[in-house]
Amino acid sequence: MTLSIQEIQQGFINQRFKNKVRHRDVAHSMGISEAELLVAHLGIDPANKDIKLRAVRLDSDWASIIAEIHTLGEVMALTRNEFCVHEKVGQYSQPTGKNLDLLLGKEIDLRIFYKEWAHGFAVIENKLFDCQRSLQFFDYQGNALHKIIITENSNIYAYDNIIEKYQSKDQSPTIEIQASQLKNYPVIDVNIDLLGFQKDWLGMSDTHQFYDLIQQYKLSRIQALRFAPEGHAQRVPLQFTRQLLRKVAVRRIPIMVFVANRGVIQIHTGPISRVVMMDPWLNILDKSFNLHLREDNIYDTWVVRKPTDDGIVTSLELFDGKGQAIAMFFGERKPGNPELGTWREMIQEFLDKEELCIQ
Repeated sequence: MTLSIQEIQQGFINQRFKNKVRHRDVAHSMGISEAELLVAHLGIDPANKDIKLRAVRLDSDWASIIAEIHTLGEVMALTRNEFCVHEKVGQYSQPTGKNLDLLLGKEIDLRIFYKEWAHGFAVIENKLFDCQRSLQFFDYQGNALHKIIITENSNIYAYDNIIEKYQSKDQSPTIEIQASQLKNYPVIDVNIDLLGFQKDWLGMSDTHQFYDLIQQYKLSRIQALRFAPEGHAQRVPLQFTRQLLRKVAVRRIPIMVFVANRGVIQIHTGPISRVVMMDPWLNILDKSFNLHLREDNIYDTWVVRKPTDDGIVTSLELFDGKGQAIAMFFGERKPGNPELGTWREMIQEFLDKEELCIQ
């Protein structure tokens, strides 16, 4: 960090409380990562009432920490990428999976990639009339991967116990931040085994095989969609997502909403009710589920059909200008069951409107 600790602390107070700027935006305005912003608030005496933000560094036993989150009761789980924020209120389940990386709760549904987790903090922020507590986890570049926000219905004693049990011995205001790694995305359509790729696409038995398929043929996701078998991927205009979500809400069709970054996939399953546009944000604002989507940063929107043992699964997939997935929408389904006919029919209803379709 080129800024001093005192400069970061003062910059935080100036922007956070005078202009109500979010942590991420405060950090970016100072040219630092969000993790560096928190590190500047380590080791602060909790008795100092003049300090508005205090952080406690946690040990890197991430799986063990997450395994105890269920003791908190109701919390808000927050996962974001550059252009989309997924917020879900509920209770964490006990993790499962080979690396304790699956949380398959009815309310909080996560897939976690712990190899990408590098830093974790308990964060206590004093506001005008209350105190906001959270647990926050970051990647090696200091970008937020996942946050667990304490609500009025959470068990504060369990939160304090987690801090006491997992706080690191190192509370010094220092951190090692790695430079961002630039990925090499395929951009030239050469030496592609098109027939082989399309045959293997049609031979998929599970949607999870798609990632391995594009890796095998060395394709980006956008290339894969452009070269999909006929009828299995169609590019649609920007307004498609907004109009579809509004119709989904009116018809109360249960859907699945996936938002991911390199460390976490967070999933909402169920109906949605309130779809609100606040330029440039497209929002779902329900009691236990919020989605905030930067519509102006959606570069590509695709309707995609993938074969499975349970029949075709239809998704709406949004990408940014670098070909990175922003969000994905499916009809509600579980393995072993076909997708909802109402979801598939509504997608087709929109596709049949010629004025919406991009050739």
